[in-house]
Amino acid sequence: MSSSFDFRGIRIQGNDPQTQFIIELQKRLIQFLTENQVAALESENEDIYLDAPDMETAIKWHSELGSQQLFDFHRTYYPPFEPDGQFVTLYIKGRNLGNTLTDYSGFNNFITIHGDPTLVAGPADFDPGIHTHGTKAKAIRFNRPTSKFENDEWLQITDSTRLQIAGQTVGFSLFVRFICYSLADQGDWSPTIYEKIDDSTAIPNDAQMLEVKSDGRLVFIVRDGAVNVPKQTAAGTIVAGEIYDVFVTYGVSGAVMHVYVNGVDKTLSNFTGNINWQTDNNNHDMCIARRGLGEDAGFHYCDVFIFKYYREMIVSQTQVTNHWINKQTISPHPFGRTMVANYFATKLASYINTFTPGSFSSISFSM
Repeated sequence: MSSSFDFRGIRIQGNDPQTQFIIELQKRLIQFLTENQVAALESENEDIYLDAPDMETAIKWHSELGSQQLFDFHRTYYPPFEPDGQFVTLYIKGRNLGNTLTDYSGFNNFITIHGDPTLVAGPADFDPGIHTHGTKAKAIRFNRPTSKFENDEWLQITDSTRLQIAGQTVGFSLFVRFICYSLADQGDWSPTIYEKIDDSTAIPNDAQMLEVKSDGRLVFIVRDGAVNVPKQTAAGTIVAGEIYDVFVTYGVSGAVMHVYVNGVDKTLSNFTGNINWQTDNNNHDMCIARRGLGEDAGFHYCDVFIFKYYREMIVSQTQVTNHWINKQTISPHPFGRTMVANYFATKLASYINTFTPGSFSSISFSM
């Protein structure tokens, strides 16, 4: 069901047009939300537009993404960053729209949203394990065919040494939860989950990329010190329309790579196809849902739920399994016991003195 309300007919009254207009707008919006609070809005047809002199606004309401924030306080909850927080240098959640996204890693990477993607709920049969009372997974959908900005929607993260290959001595791990809706190539460019180059040489000395091939292979490529390390999974690894948890790792010593899909360490072979880095070698920002800047290609019609970058850390199979089980962290937490920021929780007075500002422990969330 899709509902909308036309704000163009609002009459401005009184001697203070701006104030009166805002008040009337608030009244109409409250009335609209009240009348439709039990209706599920279609994710791609929920926009309410106001077009007035010198102002163009879109109000987007997604009631289908809400849920009751209820916890069972007869069990222990754990903070999500143990030991994730020691190594995560970028943490993106696809949970809002606008011009920018928040970086939950604490490093305040600047993340720009391009185009006009939409916010969607995850599959009905997927439980993110935030708590045991039905919080839905949220994602940003990029490059849907119905968008006016199809093949012009992506995330751009400002370049930083904490996201670069150069200077790493251990290596990195990257996690992404996504749904791919199209496996079709765009010319010679495959749908790109993410890509980044670190320098301005004609062919970058250091770069990284994860892409999906038309036959469902995942191709993970790292270029370290002007040497390509390209690996691929078997065909059929990715199926359009399915949700996946993917970890990729690169170890500097021996250039060892792993690709884990839904907790399973996939057998890799050497990728021998063309490696097309972005054509603008002066821009070193990380891009998600497209190839880096330059030629407009490699856009990805997809949902992005979570994207995390672990610098100088190679996650183990055990840690990958932990993440697959609890959906939130590489720590060995039970499913549904990870306390996620910006969701509701209380703490008994008897535990106040056990909490040190700036740090968390499991007892901080014991009830």
